[in-house]
Amino acid sequence: MWFLRALRAGTGNAASPHRGMTSDESFQVRFDTIPTMRLIIMRHGQSPSAAEAGVKTDHDRPLAPEGREDARRQAGRLTAKGYVPDVILHSPLTRAKQTAYEVRKGFADKPRIEEYEPLSNQLRGEDLFSRLKDDGRRAGLTMLVGHMPQVGELAGHLTGVSMGFEPAGLVVLEASEPGLSRVLLELTPSEA
Repeated sequence: MWFLRALRAGTGNAASPHRGMTSDESFQVRFDTIPTMRLIIMRHGQSPSAAEAGVKTDHDRPLAPEGREDARRQAGRLTAKGYVPDVILHSPLTRAKQTAYEVRKGFADKPRIEEYEPLSNQLRGEDLFSRLKDDGRRAGLTMLVGHMPQVGELAGHLTGVSMGFEPAGLVVLEASEPGLSRVLLELTPSEA
């Protein structure tokens, strides 16, 4: 991509296809036109182990009461900052599905909610981003509710910075090209 070559080349017109502009100016003009995807990436809330919950598989682990409360509180914080998703996509695992529905309860305007198999923690972060793009997930604000390490890998792939998520932690991104995405907001459930 020409803008990456321009960025590596430093200043000067040689790397810029826009005559009369420095490569930095040209980079800014072109970067602003890159299609973006607005994402809220969230890890599911607190969940007991399968043994503690009395279920047979990891897939069936439910949310703990604290996880439900954290999810609703995060929705309130997102709303206060002006981030209400148009759609919530969740992993098929029980704790992520329950987190998605608890978050949805916290929004006055109830977003559409869908199970999204690619969030089942089987794909690497970069592969998940490719699937989201291939599936046409560009319009509006999309919330993803999934699992570590996948949500951390996805955020890291997009921002170029390693990111960890505690249960019910989230980040709002303006996702463009890998490594060039912008973090708009980061919230942990323990923040006041």
